[in-house]
Amino acid sequence: MSLKIEILNLGEYEAEWSRQVQYKTPGRMVRTRIVSYLILGSPEGPILVDTGFRQLPGSDRPVTSTDAHSLEMQLDRFGLKPADIRYIIHTHLHSGHCGRDDIFPTSSTVVVNRRELEVGCSGLDCDDYAAVDMKHLIDRVHTQGAAWLLDLDSGSPVEIVEGVSLELSGGHTEGSANVLVETEEGTAVICGDLVFHVHEQLVDPMGQVNHREPRISGSMAVSQVAERTALKKALSKASWLLPMHDGPARVAPGGLVIGRVTGTSIPGPVTELEAFRTT
Repeated sequence: MSLKIEILNLGEYEAEWSRQVQYKTPGRMVRTRIVSYLILGSPEGPILVDTGFRQLPGSDRPVTSTDAHSLEMQLDRFGLKPADIRYIIHTHLHSGHCGRDDIFPTSSTVVVNRRELEVGCSGLDCDDYAAVDMKHLIDRVHTQGAAWLLDLDSGSPVEIVEGVSLELSGGHTEGSANVLVETEEGTAVICGDLVFHVHEQLVDPMGQVNHREPRISGSMAVSQVAERTALKKALSKASWLLPMHDGPARVAPGGLVIGRVTGTSIPGPVTELEAFRTT
């Protein structure tokens, strides 16, 4: 079985720079991409990882997108409709990741770590978990077959279909998960929001003097040590590292980023890292 991952471009949103990369200039707003990943090749059907933003009235994170960036139009590029998606996997449930779940029928099963749903519904972080998204997910939990709650711990990954599994991330939020996809050219790790900016965190991390020491993001609900450990774990397993708000990276054994994906597919064309250091 050959699995391939397609990048779905869902537009951009404005984000505060120091929340994305630790110690960057507070108050500076930067444009940040929004993506979903479409996994193709499983006999069980297409799999979607995260669904992007629902634009909420009064949101402090305005989304810039066109009709071409809608999830429906992005799926249509591959001849798919929402009803064709077998599984919707969530790295976590912040509003930029599960905002369009409601366009999918209940025959498309949502897969999420139970602890992440618990935190999202607990009121601990209402700024990042949208009530309307959580209410939709609770309805799915009470609908036959519409939700698949995983109880991820620090043990082995849980297989969703052959070649696709989830493991506890250990970073960003308490219940965040990494999605591990086995491709013909190694494991792709869809790492949620462990990484917002590949260059600033992994290639040229500001202020880091230790060998291969990454810069963590400024957005986390765990300790800095746990966040750093989670990031290193993801890198150690990845031949391809796929963040949700930046372009994917090619990773060598030992967790060293050696290139950036220049197309829209993984595996796919890679530009060696040197070309990105001059931009």
